[in-house]
This record gives sequence, structure tokens and C-alpha cells, in this order.
Amino acid sequence: MTDILHRITVAATPEEIWPLVTTANGFRTWWTDDCEAIPKVGSVAIFRFDGGAVEFHFHMDELTPRRAAWTCVPAPKVPDEWVGTRLTFDLDPAAKARTVVRFGHLGWRSIEGEYPACNTVWGELMHRLKDSSEGRPRGPYFTSGASRSGY
Repeated sequence: MTDILHRITVAATPEEIWPLVTTANGFRTWWTDDCEAIPKVGSVAIFRFDGGAVEFHFHMDELTPRRAAWTCVPAPKVPDEWVGTRLTFDLDPAAKARTVVRFGHLGWRSIEGEYPACNTVWGELMHRLKDSSEGRPRGPYFTSGASRSGY
């Protein structure tokens, strides 16, 4: 098993970042505009890509004031290599109203397949999350109908 890990410091408080990593409206500002997500343990968030040709279904496992974690579950359009992987967002307060965001996409079975491209995309996404958190949203990396490599 291997993990994708990213860490970025954001000029915003954990409370300002929280809705961006737990709600559909938040994810739409930096990740994908085609998603369903509510911040409730036990719920399943759905993230769609390539006009709905690819979907990721994530079961909300943990939700605390500083941590959100989901596990990818099987569904018809979910790529097999994602099933069982886990997304984590840890928000650690830092000095001067800053937050260290620690992101993980954990439990990959191999570094082959989509792992390298996903690692690259998550790096870009962390910068989009930072910009959105700091009041400079660039919009989601993935938009409805657009096809991008990496998922």
C-alpha cells in the first residue's frame, strides 16, 4: 500500500477552510463542479468527472472540527483502483490566522496505473483549495463536460 500526501499552508482559519472540504458548494470552488456532498458521517459523497463517465463515491467516515475522512466505495462508474482508498483533510491551526492543510489519498494498492497522474492532480488541487480559501477562487479544476487526464 502507498499513499499520496500533500501539505500546504493557507492564510485562512480552519473554520474558513472547513466548508470547502466538507460540502458540495465548497468542493465546487476548487475540485469539481459536478458533485453531491453533505457533511454528515455515514453519508456518501459523489464526485463526477468527464461528463459523468467517471464517478467516485466516498463514504463519510470521520467528521470532527479539524478532520474529514472518506473511504471510496464500489459503484458502477468508480475505477476499481480507487475502491478502498481514503481521502483525509486535517486542518491544523498555525500562527497569524493560518492553517496547515494536510491532505492524504491513502491506501493505493500500487504506484502503477492512475497513481502518478492522481498525485499530480492532487498537487494542483491543493493550490486551488488554497486560492479559494484565501478569497481568490479560480474555479474547479474539473468542469462538467470537460475531459481532463488524471482520473
